[in-house]
Parts: sequence; structure tokens; C-alpha cells
Amino acid sequence: MVILDAVLLGGGTGSRFRGPLTKEEPPKQFQMVGDAPVFIHCLKSLLALDCFRQIVLAMPEHYVSLTEQHLDEHIGKHSKTLIRVVAGGTRRQDSSRLALEALEELSPPPTRVLIHDACRPFLSGDFLDRIQAAMSDRSYGAWVPVVPVVETLKRVEEQRVVETVDRGMVQRVQTPQVFEFTVIRSLVEKVKESPELNFTDDASLCEYYGIPVGAFEGDVRNIKLTYGFELDTLRTMLTEAKKELPCGPVSVTTSIV
Repeated sequence: MVILDAVLLGGGTGSRFRGPLTKEEPPKQFQMVGDAPVFIHCLKSLLALDCFRQIVLAMPEHYVSLTEQHLDEHIGKHSKTLIRVVAGGTRRQDSSRLALEALEELSPPPTRVLIHDACRPFLSGDFLDRIQAAMSDRSYGAWVPVVPVVETLKRVEEQRVVETVDRGMVQRVQTPQVFEFTVIRSLVEKVKESPELNFTDDASLCEYYGIPVGAFEGDVRNIKLTYGFELDTLRTMLTEAKKELPCGPVSVTTSIV
């Protein structure tokens, strides 16, 4: 049987979002959208898939208690059995490693694991269908959602444009990303003692060590909250989705075995 677990990464402090004048505010994953913080919307979308044995949240160490408070308030009964909170690390791969270590403690460890950003709260039903298909497809050790680049791309060196990059040759990568557990667990352990390496997504570790990564269609609405102005956009999207589906923007409830 294929055992699926999930990781929700929210260990960062969001300096680009907060700016120099708002350092006392909680990180962006705790910003309120409607009656719940951003990370809760992410978590509810994962719960709607109804296929995970355990979901581990990696959050900033000083906000673990606040995370658990929000779980009690917004998730309720699931928070004690299905969801676990751990303190994240300095780099993204450190947070991933700490969350994966928590999953490794389970018996048996998972077969596959989904890793998602805690600041991508809008996951549509169609997109979740594609994610679920990727979780059941083991032809690659990793799968990532991608969307086309629509802007013109320039390579710039020391404030001078060097060349125009063919945007047809590149794609924007999103999360959730899906991995064989043994593969991603071994890779985050390999880079544990390599402070010079800094990966911006988990699939980059697979690429770095030569492991093929599959790609499937992402969703342009799957916005990662990075800057303050994007918060209003996400609030509008989630409000409109809730009008169409009273329980939220997802409707997928099938399980994978």
C-alpha cells in the first residue's frame, strides 16, 4: 500500500512582505484572510484531499504556540491526531529536513510525501485533481507544477541588459511538489552540513543530484504571498471561491491507496 504524508512549510519570516517597519507583526503565513490565517487555508485544502495519514507543519520556532492555537480554533479534532507542528530551520531545506524527520518517526514511514508552501492558500479543485494524479504516478521520483512565463525575460549584469532570454525555454515552478519519501529524505540529509548550498524549492535538490523531475500543469491562481499588495488579491479570490463552494475552494475528497 502507498502511504501518503504531507509537509506544509512556513518556517520563514517573510522579510519581503513585512518590510523594515513591520518587524513586530507575525510572519505573512499568519496574516488573516477572512476569518483564518493564510496557512490555515493551505491546510484546509490539503485536508480536503483526504489522503494523508499525517501532515507536518514546519513553522518559526517562536510561533509554534500561536500555530497550535490557530489549529485548535480552526481545525479542531484533526489537529491532535492528523497534524503535527515542528520548529523550522534557517534555510528552506532545513525546515524540510526537520519535517521529514518527524515523518520518519512514524511506523512505517511514508511512501510518498507532498511538500507545500504555507503561503500559497488558493488551491482550486481542478488543480487539486492534477496534484492527486501526480501523487499516484510513480514514473518520476519527484513531480512539480509549472506555469508558462508571460513576461519578457532579460539577463542583467551590473545594471546592464546582456540578453533577452527565450521565455519559451523556461517555466515558473509552484508547489505543492510530490516526492518519493526515501529520495527527498536522503537528499535533505546530504545537504545538512553544506551551508554554502541554498535551494529555493525542494525539487532543486533532486536536480542537483541528478534525479529526474516530472512536470505537470500548475495554476496561475496559485499565488505565493510574497508582497503586501498580494494579500488583497488572495482575499478576493478566496472570498469568491467561498461564495461558489460554502466549504471553501476545494471539493476533492477521494483517497489514494
